[in-house]
Amino acid sequence: MAVGKGAGSKWSILILAIALGTMLGAYLQGFEATGAIFRDVTRAGFDIREIDLIFGTIGFKFFFRLNLGSLLGGLFGLWIIR
Repeated sequence: MAVGKGAGSKWSILILAIALGTMLGAYLQGFEATGAIFRDVTRAGFDIREIDLIFGTIGFKFFFRLNLGSLLGGLFGLWIIR
């Protein structure tokens, strides 16, 4: 059974590998030995702390983080779909 046979599944595998690599990089930032290596190269997004509605309040954050794990995840994803 071939992994990533169609064009749509190839993109989804690549995006999933980058997302997992970014999460792994964010996790490894918490350790003293790997924190400096996996620091965020860039972080972009927005933070809406509070939206006051009549019936309640809501808020959310959405950020893109790029670190060494993102790069390694992307390379791993490309290696899988080749």
